[in-house]
Amino acid sequence: MKSLFSDARSNQGAVLPLAVVILLLLSVVLLGLASLTGQEPLSARNHTLLAQAQALADAGLDRALWALSNPGAPDGVVWSAPAPSPYDGSATMDLTVNGRSLGGFRLRIVGTGDRQRQVLATGFAPSVSGALGQARRSVSATAVRLRLPTLPAGVTVRGDLRVGPGVIIDAAGDASCGSPAGTWSTGTTTLGTGSQILGLSGSPIGTADVRQTQDPASFDAVVFDSAELSAFKALARAQGTYYRGSIAFDATRPLPGGLVFIDTASGQAISPATPDTDLAAVTVRDGAAPNPDGRLRGWIVVNGSLAMDGQVVLEGLAFAADRFTQSGRAQIRGAAVAGHIRSASPSLIEARPETGPALAWSCQAARTGGGGIPQRWLIKPGTYRETEV
Repeated sequence: MKSLFSDARSNQGAVLPLAVVILLLLSVVLLGLASLTGQEPLSARNHTLLAQAQALADAGLDRALWALSNPGAPDGVVWSAPAPSPYDGSATMDLTVNGRSLGGFRLRIVGTGDRQRQVLATGFAPSVSGALGQARRSVSATAVRLRLPTLPAGVTVRGDLRVGPGVIIDAAGDASCGSPAGTWSTGTTTLGTGSQILGLSGSPIGTADVRQTQDPASFDAVVFDSAELSAFKALARAQGTYYRGSIAFDATRPLPGGLVFIDTASGQAISPATPDTDLAAVTVRDGAAPNPDGRLRGWIVVNGSLAMDGQVVLEGLAFAADRFTQSGRAQIRGAAVAGHIRSASPSLIEARPETGPALAWSCQAARTGGGGIPQRWLIKPGTYRETEV
């Protein structure tokens, strides 16, 4: 019996160190939890400030697009000169709500001209000169503008042009973009019997109405360059209006409005070395317009040839990097351009609509695509980048 009690007292002494160790471990865990609990508010605040700085950087990018889209505004950006302060990154624009500063952003717009700019926007939160741990975020992007080239005529061709019998091309009714001729070509322009070409003089087939054997360099200087075509391709891809190769638009496959880009079959940029088999070949036929009024509104940009046939009405711009043809009762209110990058055959206009001319020059319709082309600067898809600084 004595030995039994001795064993019990012996076991009780062995449990005491174990209990002390468990208490120490629990203390360490509790202290760790307490430390984490104390850091959570700071971590949450840092995440909030980073999100706020990101939003401010995006707001700066939007401000840059607005300034570029409004060059005539007092705080807009004039296209012909480098961006002034605060758009050169030298000053900060603060955002306050009810007198309380939420932070600000700095902008840097690089480049000149009316086609493409690089934009860097940096957002600060809670303020530019805030406490230690201040959050900053930067975003960069390429801004582009869908600009209408300064066209010399309603129909502009880098090559030969043939106008069919009885065809009317009228560029005499709109001088808002200067005084364009009826037709303009670097090669010869052949007129069919009874055709009428009206330009700035307002009289049929005047010397100012049909301009031919013009300098090809003049054409190259005004039409879309490779950077613009690349931007068009990216924008069309982003909005689902990008196609490749040979394609026909009709009632079974309507042509969408806005900017429509039809690329080479390979998707490679077009050049004088592009094989004929790789060039896009596009036909627009009856029923291609999805609108109830039967009108197409926008720009059709083709890296190859474009043929408009049937009873189709386009309000906007028809641009073919190669050959352009217009036949049947097809009608254009705007402008047509053919680059003849490969074809030696003349572009052909032989359409005779039921009413009105085959092509009636309209600066507004050509520029805006009948309302389908946005008249503001846009972010080129694929160029937006986020960085933490």
